[in-house]
Amino acid sequence: MANELKAAANPRRSPGRPRDASREKVILTETLALLGELGFAGLTVDAVVARAKVSKATIYRRWATKEELAIAAFDLLPLIEPVETGDIESEIIAYIDQYYGFLRTTPLSSVLPALVSEAMHNPTLAERLNEVVQRRRESGIAMIRRAITRGELPATTPPDIAHELIVGPMLQRSFFEPANFRREDFLVMVRVIVAGLKAVGKATSSAA
Repeated sequence: MANELKAAANPRRSPGRPRDASREKVILTETLALLGELGFAGLTVDAVVARAKVSKATIYRRWATKEELAIAAFDLLPLIEPVETGDIESEIIAYIDQYYGFLRTTPLSSVLPALVSEAMHNPTLAERLNEVVQRRRESGIAMIRRAITRGELPATTPPDIAHELIVGPMLQRSFFEPANFRREDFLVMVRVIVAGLKAVGKATSSAA
């Protein structure tokens, strides 16, 4: 009886309506498009509401701030998954091809500069953006680590710096020299980077 009275006094709340994953994707897709068109400063919840055809309440139930919404939209972009061939040069080329394709066919080339620019004076956004970027770099860094384990690259190779050498030129060309954003140039860069990493290892071994 006591348990029955307790249950009556504290009725179990029925669960709320489950989140609609398809609706979330529409919201994030439209947010991503608006980021590319307007930048972070121009992005507003009202604009997302109009484009996604949802209510403000729907957005704020999922993302409390514009920063959270923008980062969630950025994280919607596909991950780059390295191809394991056992040869670091061919693996980097496959990695570059994916990156090249994403920069040409997704809003990445316009969205990332918008977020980086805002992050320079928005600590909250900077922290969240760094978390996402670091997580998305891990697959590329793991590719370098595997090459070190196989003995293709010297043990002294810093995986994070090697990854920056691979990705940096692509982002620089995409953001600042889009007219010179050519795949054939990146293939030359890959050969130079791999040769340089191997040469540094030989020089280090000779010095030792």
